[in-house]
Amino acid sequence: MPTTLPSTCSSPRAARRGRGVIRSLLFAPAGLIRSLLFASAGLALTAPVASSAVPKRIIALTPYSANTMTLLGVKPIAVGQVSSGEGSVYSAALNTVPRLPLSHPSGPNLEQLTTLKADFVFSSQAWARGKKGMERIGLRVAEREPRTVSEVPRQTKRIASILGRSAQGAKLAKAQEAQIKAATKGIKKHPKVLVVLGVGNSPYAFLENSWGGDVVKRAGGTLITAGLKASGGFARISDEAVVARNPDVIIAVPHGAPGDIKKIAAQMRDRPGWRTTNAARTRRIYVSTSNTLLQPISGAGTTIAGVRKILGN
Repeated sequence: MPTTLPSTCSSPRAARRGRGVIRSLLFAPAGLIRSLLFASAGLALTAPVASSAVPKRIIALTPYSANTMTLLGVKPIAVGQVSSGEGSVYSAALNTVPRLPLSHPSGPNLEQLTTLKADFVFSSQAWARGKKGMERIGLRVAEREPRTVSEVPRQTKRIASILGRSAQGAKLAKAQEAQIKAATKGIKKHPKVLVVLGVGNSPYAFLENSWGGDVVKRAGGTLITAGLKASGGFARISDEAVVARNPDVIIAVPHGAPGDIKKIAAQMRDRPGWRTTNAARTRRIYVSTSNTLLQPISGAGTTIAGVRKILGN
């Protein structure tokens, strides 16, 4: 026999008001009803985990977030797969961590994420289109990817805060600041530099507002694309434009499926349209397959120091 709840209405008028509230709830949006139920202290329902709760099972889609987590003493349950040079951008401590294939423009496969039973994902602007989908399957998602060298220590602190390790984050950020300062000290040469992303046979120039562009500037390079802007930090560049701007150094970053990287690298190293540039005539066309110019890693100072060697600084 159903249990009848005792009435709390003290008068017919109050009863009518109560029936009106019930009718309103019957036709209210489901989201509103859930909010009201969770807010009711008298119901034995569990509210969703607060957004400030420290996550336990974390996926890091980028080398920077994964490496930063590792340095803070937290190991992700999976990391994003990079297109090339993976060994040089992920910490050795992550060698056994599963890799998740990432597809433009949304990033990871949602079904695969569900099987991992994660509760949090560190993502980046590159996979922004996939954020809503990840949230729909119950994941908390945060973009904590630095876009410039100066943002590295700040984003490190933000990741540490999410992990409940703010004190360790402050120490790591301070060390990163010192490394960046040391890596940019004593620069004397400022050669003209073109950094290009090779997608198939099409080169895209790194602009000043790209991660790689900022690294090169910090290393003393003068980008031949200075003054150009694009929301994504890259712009298509023709061979004619390259010859006209005549870079002293060209750094090519091949991008594509792992099996295509060597072919793309060879095409960029011996590109006929660049033969009359200072870079080609002095054999200063370099190919970087480590991905450290394409996206940040935790050790920005190390990346800057590597570019300084290429530039003769």
